[in-house]
Amino acid sequence: MARLRTKTKPKRKKLSPQEKAQSNQKKEIRAIMKNMGFDRLSYIDGKHFQYDGRSSEMDDIYINENVILITEYTIGDPGTHLFKKKVFYDKINESHKAFIDFILQEEKLKSFKDYYENNIKLKYSKNELRLKILYCSKKSISTEHKNVIDGVVFFDYHIVQYFKSLTKAIKKSGKYEFMEFIKIPFEHFGNNIKNSSSRSPQTFKGNILPEEKSKFEEGYKIVSFYIDAESLLRRSYVLRQNGWKDIENVGHYQRMLESSKVTSMRKYLHDRNRVFINNIIATISTDKIKLYDKDENTLTIDSNGQFKNNNSTEISPAKIEIDDSCNIIGLIDGQHRTYAYHEGDDSYEYKISSLRKEQNLLVTGILFPQNESQTKRLKFEANLFLEINSNQKNVPSQIRQEIELMISPFSPIAIGKKILAGLNKSGPLGDLIEQYWYEKSKLKTASIVSYGLRPLVKIDDIKSKDSLFSLWSNSNKQNLKLKDSTDYELLNEYIAFAIEKIRDLLIAFKAQLATDQWQTYSPSQSKGLLSVSFINGILNVMRLLIENNKVNDINSYKSKLSGVDKFDFKKYKSSQYRKMGQEIYNKHFK
Repeated sequence: MARLRTKTKPKRKKLSPQEKAQSNQKKEIRAIMKNMGFDRLSYIDGKHFQYDGRSSEMDDIYINENVILITEYTIGDPGTHLFKKKVFYDKINESHKAFIDFILQEEKLKSFKDYYENNIKLKYSKNELRLKILYCSKKSISTEHKNVIDGVVFFDYHIVQYFKSLTKAIKKSGKYEFMEFIKIPFEHFGNNIKNSSSRSPQTFKGNILPEEKSKFEEGYKIVSFYIDAESLLRRSYVLRQNGWKDIENVGHYQRMLESSKVTSMRKYLHDRNRVFINNIIATISTDKIKLYDKDENTLTIDSNGQFKNNNSTEISPAKIEIDDSCNIIGLIDGQHRTYAYHEGDDSYEYKISSLRKEQNLLVTGILFPQNESQTKRLKFEANLFLEINSNQKNVPSQIRQEIELMISPFSPIAIGKKILAGLNKSGPLGDLIEQYWYEKSKLKTASIVSYGLRPLVKIDDIKSKDSLFSLWSNSNKQNLKLKDSTDYELLNEYIAFAIEKIRDLLIAFKAQLATDQWQTYSPSQSKGLLSVSFINGILNVMRLLIENNKVNDINSYKSKLSGVDKFDFKKYKSSQYRKMGQEIYNKHFK
């Protein structure tokens, strides 16, 4: 009897590291787009075509209502790749309508025509469509290169991670912030574009709390009002308003939303069917709000935050009119309670979609005087955040350091944070230090700043002779000691000086260690030495060099450190970096 042959599965092709990285990049961005409600067209990737005499292709097309995103992925050299795409992008941006007409006729891109016929044609005219080019690079793109190409939205990797975390927690409600990122006014998105001219502010009932009742600084007004969850969601932002606009702000003190916490709150809303009773603490852009007294008279606030036509020191009933715009209410506390109402895709959405419109949340909003500086506003928010959270749970040291960077920029902790960021930009520690919450297998910053850098950079040259400040020869350096100093230029000079001196010593250490030793330590990486303890040990060597007047140049350090590759760095526990530094100094410098 003949033996039955079993059909063997064809072996899946093993991806190269580069192919794997490209695949992971696409998966991340596709997940973000799906969470926000964008549809991805099939059969687009790899289809070569000729447009206006230029041969090109697209990696993905995403569509949400009337917004079309032409998407490109790259993990290689973004400069070289970007310039290759420039001519094609310029041709698209000459006329979005002409390019849409082209892809409707191009047989190789038939999936666009099918989607257009079924989902767009009867809803939006071609003039109502909004097309954007989304360029996604895994590597950083210089500002110089970005400035060469107009009409392209650069979805930098740290911003990808920001929206990945955001949309994982709040799904489709992430579209409000994303539309601002890709520079499409929300009134131009979806059905809004059909009635954008008639969009008007909404009015909510509430009360005004004057400074006399709040004990805040003069000019700081407090308004409390009830607002339905849907209207609040549309206007709110999670971090600072510049969360994705500025690299330094992406890892800001205001914690990202925790998906598990949002989910548990959605379950509460679904099961209990009742509103959260705690109030939401927020700041509101004063140019986006108008106040009226109980008789409907406008309450005008001058640039100092004072009412021009009402000097009442009592709590006053009022109507609060807030523009129907995105990202104008900054949530200092209560972001999870707010975003529990998000537009999701879970089993709770059917019920919560009704609660979003029905249930009202109590918001306590802080109005800053118009002439208040951005720095003072941020310091106020940071301090308030600490006050609120100090009674709830311990604020992690990383968050405290980021707050200190804003509240006290001249403190050793803040200076240490800046120095560590500078060391991460180039040199032996280039791109090895954790800057964002999503980075793995990099050096954690909090302990390096607190225990390694703070004593090394303290602004003190009298009591301490082991600080870089005592070594710094700038004739004006004493100005950094002044209370409430604002000499940021001098501060930046000191930071640059400290980075240079520390980097010199690090360069010498790296030169005397094997390549596989100068890697971040992990249990699976047997030879990698780079750990928080290792870096703090070297920083303590620097303190001893300063104290003993032995600070020198790179070549001198290299000579002294000959044979340091045989030093048993790993025998020192995490808290023994001071001992490590002393023994390295004794063996190689003393």
